[in-house]
Amino acid sequence: MSTSIYLARLLGPVLAVLGLSMLLDPSGYIVIASEILNDTALLYFAAVIGLIGGIALVLAHNVWAADWRLIITLLGWISVVDSLTWVLLTRAMQTLWAPLLKFPAFAFVGGLVVLLLGALLCYVGYRASRPIGRNA
Repeated sequence: MSTSIYLARLLGPVLAVLGLSMLLDPSGYIVIASEILNDTALLYFAAVIGLIGGIALVLAHNVWAADWRLIITLLGWISVVDSLTWVLLTRAMQTLWAPLLKFPAFAFVGGLVVLLLGALLCYVGYRASRPIGRNA
Protein backbone atom coordinates (compact mmCIF):
# COMPACT_ATOMS: atom_id res chain seq x y z
CA MET A 1 0.00 0.00 0.00
CA SER A 2 1.40 3.40 -0.92
CA THR A 3 2.13 5.99 1.75
CA SER A 4 -0.47 8.30 0.24
CA ILE A 5 -3.23 5.68 0.45
CA TYR A 6 -2.20 4.72 3.98
CA LEU A 7 -2.31 8.34 5.13
CA ALA A 8 -5.64 8.93 3.36
CA ARG A 9 -7.06 5.91 5.22
CA LEU A 10 -5.62 7.17 8.50
CA LEU A 11 -6.53 10.85 8.25
CA GLY A 12 -9.81 10.56 6.34
CA PRO A 13 -11.91 8.90 9.05
CA VAL A 14 -10.40 11.07 11.81
CA LEU A 15 -11.16 14.27 9.94
CA ALA A 16 -14.63 13.06 8.97
CA VAL A 17 -15.52 12.24 12.58
CA LEU A 18 -14.11 15.54 13.87
CA GLY A 19 -16.00 17.51 11.23
CA LEU A 20 -19.19 15.61 11.92
CA SER A 21 -18.87 16.24 15.65
CA MET A 22 -18.45 19.98 14.99
CA LEU A 23 -21.59 19.96 12.84
CA LEU A 24 -23.69 17.90 15.27
CA ASP A 25 -22.81 19.96 18.35
CA PRO A 26 -21.44 23.35 17.28
CA SER A 27 -22.08 24.98 20.65
CA GLY A 28 -20.26 22.14 22.40
CA TYR A 29 -17.32 22.61 20.04
CA ILE A 30 -17.25 26.34 20.80
CA VAL A 31 -17.25 25.62 24.55
CA ILE A 32 -14.36 23.16 24.22
CA ALA A 33 -12.38 25.49 21.95
CA SER A 34 -12.96 28.42 24.33
CA GLU A 35 -11.80 26.41 27.33
CA ILE A 36 -8.68 25.26 25.49
CA LEU A 37 -8.00 28.81 24.30
CA ASN A 38 -8.01 30.00 27.91
CA ASP A 39 -5.55 27.32 29.08
CA THR A 40 -2.09 28.46 27.95
CA ALA A 41 -0.33 25.31 29.16
CA LEU A 42 -2.76 23.06 27.27
CA LEU A 43 -2.42 25.23 24.17
CA TYR A 44 1.35 24.97 24.30
CA PHE A 45 1.21 21.19 24.81
CA ALA A 46 -1.27 20.78 21.94
CA ALA A 47 0.91 22.94 19.69
CA VAL A 48 3.97 20.82 20.44
CA ILE A 49 2.00 17.64 19.66
CA GLY A 50 0.71 19.28 16.47
CA LEU A 51 4.25 20.24 15.53
CA ILE A 52 5.47 16.67 16.01
CA GLY A 53 2.55 15.31 13.97
CA GLY A 54 2.98 17.92 11.24
CA ILE A 55 6.71 17.28 10.89
CA ALA A 56 6.09 13.51 10.84
CA LEU A 57 3.49 13.96 8.11
CA VAL A 58 5.79 16.19 6.04
CA LEU A 59 8.70 13.78 6.44
CA ALA A 60 6.55 10.83 5.38
CA HIS A 61 4.60 12.62 2.65
CA ASN A 62 6.02 15.76 1.04
CA VAL A 63 4.39 15.11 -2.33
CA TRP A 64 3.74 18.21 -4.43
CA ALA A 65 1.63 16.58 -7.14
CA ALA A 66 -1.39 18.24 -8.77
CA ASP A 67 -3.85 15.65 -7.43
CA TRP A 68 -5.54 14.55 -4.20
CA ARG A 69 -2.18 13.73 -2.58
CA LEU A 70 -1.50 17.45 -2.29
CA ILE A 71 -4.19 17.60 0.41
CA ILE A 72 -2.12 15.35 2.67
CA THR A 73 1.04 17.38 2.04
CA LEU A 74 -0.79 20.64 2.72
CA LEU A 75 -2.29 19.26 5.94
CA GLY A 76 1.23 18.45 7.12
CA TRP A 77 2.65 21.85 6.25
CA ILE A 78 -0.38 23.69 7.66
CA SER A 79 0.07 21.75 10.90
CA VAL A 80 3.77 22.67 11.05
CA VAL A 81 3.20 26.39 10.39
CA ASP A 82 0.13 26.61 12.62
CA SER A 83 1.81 24.76 15.48
CA LEU A 84 4.97 26.86 15.21
CA THR A 85 2.82 29.98 15.38
CA TRP A 86 1.04 28.74 18.50
CA VAL A 87 4.33 27.77 20.19
CA LEU A 88 6.14 31.02 19.35
CA LEU A 89 3.24 33.48 19.55
CA THR A 90 0.81 31.91 22.02
CA ARG A 91 -0.63 35.14 23.45
CA ALA A 92 -1.03 36.78 20.04
CA MET A 93 -2.82 33.70 18.70
CA GLN A 94 -5.15 33.65 21.71
CA THR A 95 -6.02 37.28 21.02
CA LEU A 96 -6.54 36.58 17.32
CA TRP A 97 -8.76 33.50 17.78
CA ALA A 98 -10.91 34.61 20.74
CA PRO A 99 -13.27 36.80 18.65
CA LEU A 100 -13.76 34.04 16.07
CA LEU A 101 -15.29 31.77 18.69
CA LYS A 102 -18.11 34.27 19.19
CA PHE A 103 -19.51 33.60 15.71
CA PRO A 104 -21.96 30.67 15.61
CA ALA A 105 -21.12 30.01 11.96
CA PHE A 106 -17.47 29.37 12.87
CA ALA A 107 -18.12 25.79 14.03
CA PHE A 108 -20.45 25.12 11.11
CA VAL A 109 -18.05 26.32 8.40
CA GLY A 110 -15.06 24.68 10.09
CA GLY A 111 -16.95 21.44 10.59
CA LEU A 112 -18.12 21.40 6.98
CA VAL A 113 -14.60 21.95 5.63
CA VAL A 114 -13.11 19.27 7.90
CA LEU A 115 -15.89 16.79 7.09
CA LEU A 116 -15.48 17.32 3.33
CA LEU A 117 -11.70 16.88 3.53
CA GLY A 118 -12.19 13.72 5.57
CA ALA A 119 -14.80 12.38 3.15
CA LEU A 120 -12.53 13.04 0.17
CA LEU A 121 -9.59 11.28 1.83
CA CYS A 122 -11.84 8.36 2.80
CA TYR A 123 -13.05 8.12 -0.78
CA VAL A 124 -9.58 8.00 -2.33
CA GLY A 125 -8.19 5.81 0.44
CA TYR A 126 -10.97 3.23 0.56
CA ARG A 127 -12.21 3.07 -3.04
CA ALA A 128 -13.48 -0.41 -3.86
CA SER A 129 -11.02 -0.63 -6.76
CA ARG A 130 -8.06 -0.55 -4.35
CA PRO A 131 -7.16 -3.90 -2.85
CA ILE A 132 -6.23 -3.92 0.82
CA GLY A 133 -2.99 -5.60 1.76
CA ARG A 134 0.70 -5.16 2.21
CA ASN A 135 1.62 -5.54 -1.43
CA ALA A 136 -1.22 -3.51 -2.89
